[in-house]
Amino acid sequence: MSEKIAILADSGSDLPSNLVAQDNVAIVPMQIHWHGKVLRDRVDISPTEFYRALQTSKELPKTSSPQMSDIISQVTRLREKGYTHLLVIGVSSKLSVTFNQMYLQAKSTPDLIVEGIDTKNIGIGSGQIAVYAASLIAAGLPFAQIVARLHKSVTTSRIFFYVPTLKYLAAGGRIGKVAGLLGSTLHIKPIISCDADGVYYPIAKAHGEKRAVQKMLALVDQAVGNHRQVHLAVCDGDNLPLRTQLLNLMKEKYPQFTVDVGDISPALGVHTGPGLIGIAVNIRYDEA
Repeated sequence: MSEKIAILADSGSDLPSNLVAQDNVAIVPMQIHWHGKVLRDRVDISPTEFYRALQTSKELPKTSSPQMSDIISQVTRLREKGYTHLLVIGVSSKLSVTFNQMYLQAKSTPDLIVEGIDTKNIGIGSGQIAVYAASLIAAGLPFAQIVARLHKSVTTSRIFFYVPTLKYLAAGGRIGKVAGLLGSTLHIKPIISCDADGVYYPIAKAHGEKRAVQKMLALVDQAVGNHRQVHLAVCDGDNLPLRTQLLNLMKEKYPQFTVDVGDISPALGVHTGPGLIGIAVNIRYDEA
């Protein structure tokens, strides 16, 4: 039987728009609860609308996992299009139950071979695993080889993000191992990553935004190391000037690598607030 492979991802993985538009990609929207309404991430509210409304809102929004009906409809659509194999790719299972929900529902679908990739990452860090998966599918690799390479990539790929304030992480209960920074002065700017288990932790601290950016770039350099197959991405949560600055610096420093650019979904913005900048380093391999 020939393999026809599709990708199911969540909206919190911040996939690039060109990938979302592909026929073999389906996105399950997380949910945002705000002012008495339930909004589907990137469906009922865009990043631009979200960050604009957040500036004046007296009520902090909350998030929840996707509606089961949205997961079922997306999996059903892919199966009806003739896809025989499905890669379920989601944000860290230690930060959201979304990945497990998608995987278990897809796994119960008849006539569909399913593998789950817990990225141990979030945002574009998770999304870049999906970008890698799409490139391997396009190259015609067998399903088993794709799964093996993705799992290997998960162990070495990294996300680094600068958060101007920990207020939103603390309010949303997603503070993880970053809790120790809550008593820091306003001048201390944390750089947060995900550890090997997929939990937030402060990888570095800096005095002020300028030094935080410098430390982020140093961390990217360490993650890239001697790897020759690297895909990079820069994203922001309502901080376009700094994103543009970082994007230019990254392209200048790594002209041999592709650098994607995007924005942070409202579902993640709930927990980080405005101003966030993230850089993802996706390491790729010729074999597992």
